[in-house]
Amino acid sequence: MFNLSLFAGSAAGALVDASFRGVRFECLRSVDSAQRDHAMHEYPYLDGADVEDLGRKARKVSLSVFFWGRDYQQRLRDFVAALDQSGPGELIHPVFGSMPKAQLLDYQISHEADAPDSCTVEASWVEATPGNPFFASQQPLQQVEAIDALAAKARSLGGEAFAKAQGLLQNANTALIRLGTLRVKLNDTVRQLASMAQRGIAQVVDLLAYPQAFISEVTSLVDDIASWRFGVKLEVWPGLSWETEVKWPQATLADWNAMRDRLNGVSKKIGRASDSLNQAGQALEVWTADEIRIDALLKLTASTSLAKAAAGLFHGEATQPTLTPVALEQVAGDVRAALQQTIEQWRKALPGEDARQVIESLRDLGLQVQRSAASLIAAKPPIVTRKVESAANLRQLAHLWYGDSSRATELLRLNPQLAHPNHLQAGELIHGYAR
Repeated sequence: MFNLSLFAGSAAGALVDASFRGVRFECLRSVDSAQRDHAMHEYPYLDGADVEDLGRKARKVSLSVFFWGRDYQQRLRDFVAALDQSGPGELIHPVFGSMPKAQLLDYQISHEADAPDSCTVEASWVEATPGNPFFASQQPLQQVEAIDALAAKARSLGGEAFAKAQGLLQNANTALIRLGTLRVKLNDTVRQLASMAQRGIAQVVDLLAYPQAFISEVTSLVDDIASWRFGVKLEVWPGLSWETEVKWPQATLADWNAMRDRLNGVSKKIGRASDSLNQAGQALEVWTADEIRIDALLKLTASTSLAKAAAGLFHGEATQPTLTPVALEQVAGDVRAALQQTIEQWRKALPGEDARQVIESLRDLGLQVQRSAASLIAAKPPIVTRKVESAANLRQLAHLWYGDSSRATELLRLNPQLAHPNHLQAGELIHGYAR
């Protein structure tokens, strides 16, 4: 029997077996088509028109499907059942391969008296690709504000789990040397964080006896490590300082990278310092379980601080866009990577049930960061690449493309590779928003 895959495969290379929603079928003929949408701008007393390309429409696929043999009716029923399911499904095209979201448009079944035990099905699909919704369920600012709430929830659950584990350790018949070593480790962790935050501490509370005091110190110091770069501190007396109300320009991607590296290095620096814990001239080794638990708390505090910093950056981006979609994707990816490391550490630190709520809250936080970045990206027009037709500068291009010369700064931000933005040559490729 003639089969498109077998015939074309012998001449053009190996092809694939056609199927829809996992139901395989024989294909006699395929017709694939696509159209591009456009807008025509015509002017009186001027021949011709300016044609604006608005993008390609959805691809259409028409296949002639053939079933034959004594059991063809059962295979036909399975195929029709797959066609009758609502929504798009995966179509394996015999020539072009997988089309993950193919929406069925129509199908027609033909039987002929001259061809017993066989039938032909003419089916048409259109490629369904997700686009920007007309009305988003949540505005970008609402998405951003939810990050702070989820970060606070994750910190609260993590603090409760850490305090519970510390309390169980104290109530158990734990060796005194382990408790003493843990007390030294807690105090040294706070001192190291204070040094990184450039802050002085007046510690009068036993951090081992009061776990919440340790959690509060860690949270405050890590937040200072995350925020001191963007604030101005005035020291009017040794040991006495406050942060002014000076407003810095909106954070750039370089500022974000510096903050990310600083927060990601918190647990590493504390870990290296713990290797040299010394009391009375003798090094003390912290128990592995205690060290993992402390490191889990540090990672949770640092990753949630990173998420809160991303929320602040997203908030500024929602009111005054300055970052490209690629930069927003990087910010969301950095936060999710830090949260993933935190989740893995909490799995090691506590039993499954005790760590479950903390891990779930971190997952929700990572999802919210991703949604916030996606909402900001969706609010922007798509970025396209255009060719400079003649020698010009960015201000002239902004006026030519958008009718607004003030958008030259936007073009400069989207094209950091330009060595001479005021002397563009014909043929150079410039990135810019489509509208």
